[in-house]
Amino acid sequence: MKLQSFYLLTFIFMCFYIMDIKAYNSDTNLDLILCSCRIWVEDSNGNRIAGDKNYHDCSYNSYGSNYHETLNFSDQTYTVYAKVEASFEKTKKRGPYNGNTCFHIHGNVDHWEFDETSC
Repeated sequence: MKLQSFYLLTFIFMCFYIMDIKAYNSDTNLDLILCSCRIWVEDSNGNRIAGDKNYHDCSYNSYGSNYHETLNFSDQTYTVYAKVEASFEKTKKRGPYNGNTCFHIHGNVDHWEFDETSC
């Protein structure tokens, strides 16, 4: 009986602990014209905590709704970065943030924007 009580209390404790874990996310609408990009998140110390290490297709879908990239990471102050492959424009930096954010990356390789939008 004591062993069952231990397991029950352990289970209850784990449930409360898991429910208390908080996390943020960053949702980006991918709307570039025939471009590859990478989007990543860094913490306040400059460490990558989520996102891309390599470039991937960020072109819009002309046959339906646009694609989104959602990054999930732990509850902490963060900054979001975006870069388009083969572009001479500098990496775009947005932040710091302490909550969920949404962005829209759009344009072409010569002129692209990375704007914060409402979620």
